[in-house]
Amino acid sequence: MYGSVPLIVRLLASSVSVANRAGKIVRDVMSKGELGIVEKGKDDYQTEADRSAQRCIVASLAAQYPNLKIIGEEDSLEDEGEVVSDWLVNEIDKEILKLQCPPNLQEVKEEDIVVWVDPLDGTSEYTQGFLEHVTVLIGIAVNETPVAGVIHQPYYKNIVEGDKKIGRTIWGLHGVGVGGFTPAPPPESIVITTTRSHSNPVVEEALKVMNASKVLRVGGAGYKVSILL
Repeated sequence: MYGSVPLIVRLLASSVSVANRAGKIVRDVMSKGELGIVEKGKDDYQTEADRSAQRCIVASLAAQYPNLKIIGEEDSLEDEGEVVSDWLVNEIDKEILKLQCPPNLQEVKEEDIVVWVDPLDGTSEYTQGFLEHVTVLIGIAVNETPVAGVIHQPYYKNIVEGDKKIGRTIWGLHGVGVGGFTPAPPPESIVITTTRSHSNPVVEEALKVMNASKVLRVGGAGYKVSILL
């Protein structure tokens, strides 16, 4: 149905829809209160939300684009059986499909693409209740060069549609621009976002040298990027 739309635009549109569904899974797991926390390493946690969101994203994209290479952070999940049918996303974001694909990306094939997935960035913050720090991240690279990505914030200001929370989804495509938010002009002084829980003397010395007017200590790479945007 969308065969005339260049692959990279279709994939970004699918990724937006899939990230939204993964965000709902993240909220659902939290609302049930059974996080199923596993410690993968020192200060490195995995929850049922990480596992379920990744299976949703990987299975949905693999079904639509069978020749994609998809790399998920929770890489031990590959052989966990069938995915719940409700997690398989077939929808594709109609607004993204309207984007004009840059000429250098119009002939990209599935075999040229690697999709990188962090199903729940900010897991430590998720387990501690800092929910605004949580994001779902999908990155798209073509021939080893990053060209597009999605940041979904499941708990962004508790945005609702009807009686349902939906969060916020930011997207970007090289050569096109970004969407999902209203860009703000840069501040007149330096503002830095940095780690909330993994600082060290080198980081602290760098912050001191930068002499920023404001230092925001938050969790999650996706949340830091969204703050800067």
